Amino acid sequence: MIRDQLTLSNAHKQYQTNGFVNNSTMILIGFATAFFPRLLVAIGAPTVVNFVHFAVIPSVFLTTVLTTKVRDRKKIALAHQLLIGLFILLTCIVTSAVLNKAGVINAALQVLIFLEPFMLLVALISIPLSADRLRTVRYWLLGFALFNLLLAIAQSILLPLGIYPKPVGGTIQDNIGGVFGGGGGSAANYIAATISIYFSLYFFNQFKHLATWVRLLPLIGALYQTQVSDSKQVFLALAVGWGLLSLTKLKKPRRLFLYLTIVLAIAFAFRWALLNVESDILSPYQNWINRPIWGLGGLAANTKFAAFRLIPPYLTSPFNWLFGLGPGHTATRLGGWVMRDYSDLLSPLGATIHPVTAELWHVVRTVYLPQQSTIYFPLYTWVGIWGDFGLVGLGAYLYLGWIVWQKVCVDDFGQFLILSTASFGFILTQMEEPVYMLTVACLLALRWLETRERQLNRHAETIA
Repeated sequence: MIRDQLTLSNAHKQYQTNGFVNNSTMILIGFATAFFPRLLVAIGAPTVVNFVHFAVIPSVFLTTVLTTKVRDRKKIALAHQLLIGLFILLTCIVTSAVLNKAGVINAALQVLIFLEPFMLLVALISIPLSADRLRTVRYWLLGFALFNLLLAIAQSILLPLGIYPKPVGGTIQDNIGGVFGGGGGSAANYIAATISIYFSLYFFNQFKHLATWVRLLPLIGALYQTQVSDSKQVFLALAVGWGLLSLTKLKKPRRLFLYLTIVLAIAFAFRWALLNVESDILSPYQNWINRPIWGLGGLAANTKFAAFRLIPPYLTSPFNWLFGLGPGHTATRLGGWVMRDYSDLLSPLGATIHPVTAELWHVVRTVYLPQQSTIYFPLYTWVGIWGDFGLVGLGAYLYLGWIVWQKVCVDDFGQFLILSTASFGFILTQMEEPVYMLTVACLLALRWLETRERQLNRHAETIA
């Protein structure tokens, strides 16, 4: 017992080695390469900078894992579990690619899109603990987030005045995207607003020594950013995440009934307002409530769940059911957007596409609902994982998520991040947006490291 405590105490002091400084700095650089490229492209940088993080973060991951001198048994055990989960998912993606003769570039990009956030999570957990260095990493990440929030607020003021340069395509609301602004259809507004809310919640919960009004300022700004950027799906996903989190905390059926009653009352009141009240605030949400489109056979369901109608005819063998149609071949972000937007860059590298993706986009172009709200998009992460990797791949991804839920989430905030992220996966492909997932990974790692730091301090005090 004494030996274990001394080991933990030594691990606590390990930050004094150069390895920790180098690794923590590299992690921040890796995150920055995913956080700022769209802003750089907007001011004239080549499009290829959007892909730089795919080289930097895996390099940071490998360097950190291979050079870290951490001796904390709990951190080592967690890293090993995450690495096993990563290997299983990697195997499923490669198997799917081989069985479906997908391009090597398809497999490589899909591996990076899905595994990159977990790589960063492992890298952060694998570095030795230090209160000072952890504080430095925290402040840099908060600084990135604050810059995104302030830029989005400035865009909301300057874009209508014609002062801020407006990218080609999209409405003014679409282009209130902070550092992620990229023109119409980029979903930058959703990503920027979500990241602002996540960081503002982290700031509110973590800096309790500050006055309440100071802690509330970033959250108020983030809510303003979400509203003025017409990012209504963000409110929906966060509400679902909060609701699911509340259900996990209930132990008494009577309390569950009470909460459900309150939620239903709010839902019916909101529905009544949508049907009967004319307001600029409510107008973005009122196309959700057109009654003739609802029902199991209604236009909304047929549009949203089109993948379950269009993909099965291509599942011609048991292997397709088990491992899908191949990476980037159905409704993931890679197949639905990346292959289309970067075709000039990826086609010469042997990228492959599948006809079902075109069929899904045909639904988007010919039905008015997806054009009014991404809520109705038939391309979204969860159906994409099933379509690309099959039931085995979906199980592998869920297993990796279960490890994060059980071992990395140390509080309600972490669980809220996981549940709201899963909710986004039913709306569009925000779960596959690199900077969004890297943000979630950073926040989860910060909370885990902060909790572990307190545990080590208690051990050190016990030894003393």
